[in-house]
Amino acid sequence: MGHKGESCMRLITGGIAHETHTFSVEPTTVESFDSIARGDELLAYAGTNHSVGGVVDACRELGIDLAPAFFAGEMSTGVPSRETFETLLGELIERIRAALPADGVVLTLHGAMVAEGYDDAEAEIVRRVREVAGPDIPIAVTLDLHANIGQAMVDAADIVTTYDTYPHVDAAERAREAVHLLARTIRGEIQPTMALVKPPLMPVPQGMATREGPFKTLFDRAHAMEDSGQALTVTVAGGFAYADVPDAGVSLLVTTDNDPDAARRLASELAILAWSLREEMVVRNRPPAQAVAEAIAFPDGPVMLVDVGDNIGGGTPGDGTVLLAELLTQDAQEATVFIADAEAVAAAFAAGIGGTVKMAVGGKTDALHGAPVAAAGRVRLLSDGEWVHEGPENAGVPAAMGRTAVLRCGGVNLVLTSQKSMPGDQQQLKSVGIDPVRQHIIVVKAAVRWRGGFEPIAKHAIYVDTPGLGSVDLRRFPYQKIRRPIFPLDPETTFSV
Repeated sequence: MGHKGESCMRLITGGIAHETHTFSVEPTTVESFDSIARGDELLAYAGTNHSVGGVVDACRELGIDLAPAFFAGEMSTGVPSRETFETLLGELIERIRAALPADGVVLTLHGAMVAEGYDDAEAEIVRRVREVAGPDIPIAVTLDLHANIGQAMVDAADIVTTYDTYPHVDAAERAREAVHLLARTIRGEIQPTMALVKPPLMPVPQGMATREGPFKTLFDRAHAMEDSGQALTVTVAGGFAYADVPDAGVSLLVTTDNDPDAARRLASELAILAWSLREEMVVRNRPPAQAVAEAIAFPDGPVMLVDVGDNIGGGTPGDGTVLLAELLTQDAQEATVFIADAEAVAAAFAAGIGGTVKMAVGGKTDALHGAPVAAAGRVRLLSDGEWVHEGPENAGVPAAMGRTAVLRCGGVNLVLTSQKSMPGDQQQLKSVGIDPVRQHIIVVKAAVRWRGGFEPIAKHAIYVDTPGLGSVDLRRFPYQKIRRPIFPLDPETTFSV
């Protein structure tokens, strides 16, 4: 590997990012990927809080010649077919091949992608990139905090960085870190060496908030390792419990400068610490009727009702109806709920603004998230559903909910979207004429992501034990492939390094 200044350094970037919920029936096709960018289209991410944006910005700051290849991103859904995976990966590989020669490759991946025939899709992506790039070109990978990291992916890459925050407000920063480490590697200043340790621990997303609790403790220790110079970078990945694969669960990955023994020792230390905190990662939520009654009685708002069972960012359909039904039954006032239901949107558009509609809403994707609810109301607003994140998470990144209608059903603002849309940004409400601060209750179909945009205005938050694919009770899922025993499914599990 030659010694290069940034001015003559050339990197290729691209990737495929999908968090796969293996129990979801929602199809994942090439067409369902809502963010596909080719060539210079990737440069539009510049200045945004997105991993691709972080790569672009870092290269510009360092004077590195960047060849953008192909990026495809999609929110969490079911398992892509082999054909879908091969189509996306095939284009990524061909565009990387066309961009060669280069000094290095930066890949934006998720870390919890599964595809038909590939339990560890990221390992296959990096393996194929390695195949075309050759053994001597270093590859850096950026991952989500919910990555299920496997040894095969680590073996195929040279550098791995992962979000340190949940909500994920450091996506661009971690990508910038990957570029800086890759540049140092290419110049011969460092020789990254990684060690991965995976304790038998599989928490749910709600237990992974990083501003307090067990994951703050883990990240504090990880950052101390980095700040002291013991490690170049440290990954604490909580994993994605809704992917039924052997690598599901917590991953501790430490990268040192040509010191494999230190990397193994530090990763083992973090694994032991994570294991000691396992009971703090277990969460228990309120029953729906109790949660709604508590929200109504709370003297000030907004009160956030967190619909964890229909956590869209974790692969649910976004059409869960349990909390909508309770809000209507208990006559809640100034409450806002989003439901993904293209059929209901079409009926609202047919009625027009000011028209009244009576129809069954939600609960149409599967039988896991509540039955359709009879809703009657007046159409207050019709929209194309386009808006831009104000942040901090994904700041500057456009969002699309498809055609959107706002109905007033008693005291409830029912926002019907044609496509599911992750909550976590106040602009989602503002874009359809709803002032978040003036709401007494806001239902967010999330686990932790909502906190990025709404925590600054929330007066109270209640996590609700709603049914669905985001359930915090993992005993509800028919696992076949995960490692067993594993905590918390198997409470008597033991661990040592």
